Amino acid sequence: MASNKNTRIENIDFIRGVAVLGILVMNSLIFALPVSAYFNHSSEGATNIIDWIIIFFQEIFISQKMMGLFSLLFGASFVLFLESLRIKGYKKPKLIILWRNFILFLVGVIHAYFWMGDILTIYAILSIILLFLHNRNILLLLFLAVFFTYFSSILALIFQSFFDSEGNLSKTIIEQSIFTDKIGLGKFWFSDSIILGEAMSLYFLVDISCRSLGMMLLGICLYRLNFLSAEFEKKTYINKLIIPGFIVGIILSLISLVWYQTEDYSPEIALIVNIPNKIGIIPLVVSYVGLCSLLYKKISNKYSSYFVSTGRMAFTNYLSQTILCFIIFNLLFSSNNFSRKEIIIFVFIIWIIQLIWSKYWMSRFNQGPLEFIWRKITYLGKN
Repeated sequence: MASNKNTRIENIDFIRGVAVLGILVMNSLIFALPVSAYFNHSSEGATNIIDWIIIFFQEIFISQKMMGLFSLLFGASFVLFLESLRIKGYKKPKLIILWRNFILFLVGVIHAYFWMGDILTIYAILSIILLFLHNRNILLLLFLAVFFTYFSSILALIFQSFFDSEGNLSKTIIEQSIFTDKIGLGKFWFSDSIILGEAMSLYFLVDISCRSLGMMLLGICLYRLNFLSAEFEKKTYINKLIIPGFIVGIILSLISLVWYQTEDYSPEIALIVNIPNKIGIIPLVVSYVGLCSLLYKKISNKYSSYFVSTGRMAFTNYLSQTILCFIIFNLLFSSNNFSRKEIIIFVFIIWIIQLIWSKYWMSRFNQGPLEFIWRKITYLGKN
């Protein structure tokens, strides 16, 4: 049973394994379908009731939440790594952290060539901010975590006013020459568009950066409060994290979905419709931390080790997901029109492959292949 495990480390790996697998559910959509299908679900890939059931499940339990969980774990791991450097006696741990994340940034730049949704570059840049904030008062960190995570909701209200009822840039915005192009919602909302204008590009950049930073800070808080160590009693996880998180998060996500349907996916609500769903990120992500920690404590090592191994190889698995999606959807079947249920089948297959191969690899080596290379370059000249 789980009692023999190094819970403080392996529970985080277990949760990370769940997160990196969950991220594929949403990322695969942009490879297989027009970008608009990620946001305007009615625009592509929704042809029958099964597709819509998948959409509802994705929006409630996966969309933005898995990236939030992944960001949360990045924040916790940032502090863990910094602490380990200090324990090992490195005199300039912050410089090593900066060098390590500069490498991550370079990898992210290359990764972005194949995947427009790359998050590694943003994580690398935000790590600089974490260096200054990670050891601040925990109440301040909690405030900043909530503020940055939910700032995108305020941003949505502002940016929605930039567009008219048809999804074009409003005349006022065009007259003020805020943006050099005149592209409205573009491929964010319309499947027949192949361009994302300056307005939406700016919105995405600020939105993703703020949400990522907020969840990283929340991860630091949860780590410092020992919620990531799987050491609390079952009742604590259920009553403080799982039940309240799921109730609030599911209700908020459902509000967005009902709003979508009520307004028939009108461009007038393209950005503001997701505000309730965004507010539900923290409750659901926190509930996932509780649920995963509880599962880790309860299930046998025989089964949990698959997710632990996948989490320990998260860097390798995240990048290999992009490679597999690029090969399947951009090279081999680029002319195919995929439905949501077909994409989900692909996701399940990749899940099985990554769970098995991660377990196999980690039973023979201490690190994943890309993790090994990353570590070697990080400590170049330090050993």
